[in-house]
Amino acid sequence: MIELFVKGQSLTLATPVVAADSLRYLTARVRFTDGRWDGLSKWLHFKCGETVYDLLLDECGRITEDDRLNLTAGEWTVYLTGVGENTRATTVPVLLTVKESGLVDAPLHEIPMSVAEQLAYLVDLALREIRALQTSTGLLIRGFKPDEETLALEVPDPQPGEAYAVGEAAPYDVFLWDSAEQRWVNAGPLVQTAAQGRQGVTFTPAVDAEGNLSWVNDGERENPATVNLMGKPGERGAPGPAGKSAYESAAEAGYEGDEEAFLAALARLPEHAARHLPDGPDPITVRTGNLADGAVTAKKLAAGAVSQVYHAELSAQGWQGSAAPYTQTVSISGLLAADTPVVDLEMSGTLSADKRRAEDYSGLYRAVTAKNALTVYAFRKPTAALPLRLLCVRR
Repeated sequence: MIELFVKGQSLTLATPVVAADSLRYLTARVRFTDGRWDGLSKWLHFKCGETVYDLLLDECGRITEDDRLNLTAGEWTVYLTGVGENTRATTVPVLLTVKESGLVDAPLHEIPMSVAEQLAYLVDLALREIRALQTSTGLLIRGFKPDEETLALEVPDPQPGEAYAVGEAAPYDVFLWDSAEQRWVNAGPLVQTAAQGRQGVTFTPAVDAEGNLSWVNDGERENPATVNLMGKPGERGAPGPAGKSAYESAAEAGYEGDEEAFLAALARLPEHAARHLPDGPDPITVRTGNLADGAVTAKKLAAGAVSQVYHAELSAQGWQGSAAPYTQTVSISGLLAADTPVVDLEMSGTLSADKRRAEDYSGLYRAVTAKNALTVYAFRKPTAALPLRLLCVRR
């Protein structure tokens, strides 16, 4: 609740935090510390940019949820005015900061009624109360119509709160004209006085926040059934189309492998990431060609290290095994069992050949060194020859 205090023409705000994007939730209460505002109709005004809310306080100085005080994020100027027969009172303005909420996809706000609409609504309620006192049944029945279609045809310009009895015979239904909704509302059956000359019974209607119209009476009579004025909710919309699969999105972005290879690569992502972590069996090492020569030389010389490059080729026919893992061992003169080389694929420079090499190379997952030999493991058997470049750093 937004709380404000008024003393004379001074307005003080006592609300610590207000969040944006609420709907029929915010309320306000103005407390008056003296009696100088007594007898005035009091309006609380909120202004932010082009948005202005002018809301009438109730008899307790409140704005309720039904007044639709829906504030967006920003700085709001707030002030109070009061109007009497020959009097107008105002306060100095204060600033109310409305902060962003966590709601990402906020719906459109309901806009409150304008000042003229609020006054028309209050006049409408007053007219209904006056007419409710004019008859023993609580309503002034203007006439009787056989059905709702005849009522709409023969009463083209009804007044707020005007009532007609509709039906071919008793008990008739009472139809009230709702000026806010611009439609006739069935308020239930007409309850008549039991006997001529007896004191009448007054039935008083009430509408709650959910739109339920109910009745009470002062004669211990049975009340008409409660009806809802809001109407039935709309039908649920049809579900939207299914989204694209990860493989379909990758294919649209240029991936040329089949779906089986794509899904196999996805399944191996956790293993691949763990293998290339700093403490994994094959951590990712930056190639020296991607760094300044001076930086690499200084680091290696400071550690007393020497680098050695080897070349080898995995043939398309040299793979062993009838099922994964497939293996192939190649001879590399000078390679040591203690080496942990950085293994890279050498490209030909031809687009079609390099695409095929890259796809086959993605199926390799392990390289084991031995004296003068290298054994490579694959979870998918390559179909092309794969030229390899090995960088060994030795201390």
